[in-house]
Parts: sequence; C-alpha cells; structure tokens
Amino acid sequence: MLGVTLVDDELFVLLFQADNQVAVYSVNDYQLQRHLNVPHFRTNDASDVTSCVRHKCLYMSDYYGSCIHRLGTTMKRIVGKNASSKWPVPGKPCGLSVTPSCNLLVICWSASDNKLVELKGRSGERVREIALQEDIVYPYHSVQLASGELVICHGLQDDGLHRVCVVGDDGKVTRSYGGQRGSDVGQLSCPSHLAVDKDSQNIFVAEGGNDRIVQLSPALEFVRYVSEGLSEPRRLHFHQATRRLFVGQPWDRRVSVIQLYYSVADVPC
Repeated sequence: MLGVTLVDDELFVLLFQADNQVAVYSVNDYQLQRHLNVPHFRTNDASDVTSCVRHKCLYMSDYYGSCIHRLGTTMKRIVGKNASSKWPVPGKPCGLSVTPSCNLLVICWSASDNKLVELKGRSGERVREIALQEDIVYPYHSVQLASGELVICHGLQDDGLHRVCVVGDDGKVTRSYGGQRGSDVGQLSCPSHLAVDKDSQNIFVAEGGNDRIVQLSPALEFVRYVSEGLSEPRRLHFHQATRRLFVGQPWDRRVSVIQLYYSVADVPC
C-alpha cells in the first residue's frame, strides 16, 4: 500500500495496483467496504493519498501523469470520467498534505529542481511554488504547522542528508533535525512521511530505514520514539478526534494503528 487517510468513519488505503487502486475500510471494525477505481491512474512507489474533511474529497498524486487526481469520498466502486478531476503540476508529484486552510501541498520532483507547490483545495489553482535548495535531495513529504511554517522530510538510502527541515518561502532551510544517515537520537534514516498533532503541533516522522516513528516538537527537537520495531513504515495519518496514528507499511501490506503508546490493531491490505 502507498498511502492512508481518513474521512469520517472510513479509512482509505492507496494500493500499488493498476485497477481498484483505493480500498475503503470501516474504522469501526476495519472490514473492507469497497474499492474505488480511478481510470488512467498509474500508481508508483512515490504515490500518496490525502483527504480534506471539509471538502469531503481525496487527493492522489499521479507520478507518471504529472498531475493530482481529486475525487469525492462518497464514490461507489467506479469513478467515472466526470466524477473526478485532474490538476497538472510542475514535475513528478510525490507526498501530499492538506494545510490548516484546506489547501493542498504537493512535493514535486524534476530534473532541474525539486519544488513544493501549494494548490487551492477546491479548484487546483496554483497559490505558490517554492524551489527547494539543492541539498534537499529526494524530498518526500511536507506539512504546514499552525504557525504557517512549512516542514519537509527528505533523504534516500546513502544519498545526501536525511532530515526533517523547516523551509522558508525562498526554499532555504531555517532549522532541521537529522543530518548524515544514522540510528541515534538526532539522526534519521529514510524519513518519508509526516503527520501533525494539531493540539500540540508535534510532528510524527515515518522513518523507514530504522523501522520506527519519531516524535518531534514544533521546534524540531526530539521528544520520543512513538513506536519501534515496525516494518519499514512509509506513510502516516494522524486522526485528531481519536488520537490514533495510522502507519502504512507497504512491504508487509498492512496499516498499523497506534493509540498513544500502544498498538490497537493491524489492518491487512
């Protein structure tokens, strides 16, 4: 699986397959309810899914099509050509998140420079485009804090730095956590996804190279390891109302559900 998100009482899981790409589960018993099929959408291991509760919609990043798919969460099984929309983006889209004002943040890879793009959540109109500084190699995901600060995670295998960074409108890093790849406190290994607790503004980091979830303060200071011994966690979604952290683990094809300090359930995908 490639991404996980919730709207109301349903869990949406993006699968690595050509058809029926989204599996929909009940969050009450984690039973499969249906699939959504998005025509002409090819998934990639960098693909992601997120949702907007206000707009009752899903957003999916189409790496090959250089676009974002937007569709309603109430769709039944097949999504027709008039039931969804596609928004072009500059480059290959990867990680997605929704801002506090319900705009969409998109990480885009390109041959010339990597970008963080903000789109209006209803129309897809481009709000701003930030070219990231050169040492932000393989950025995967970004979130916006209540303060307006933009936080990015980046790093792949042994290439460059493995960090969580706050970046300004000029794309330059203002503060960071991490550096050279490692497993000690203050180090990260392949951070690929972020989630934010709206109450504390603490940031959860999926750290696939170390099989764990790290919790950082809004100042990017180490708080604790939320969970260790996972299987290459790659995607996160924090459900504010229930304080459950959903952790996507694609190689095990499962979503682990963490309630504060302990695991509640595993959802096989």
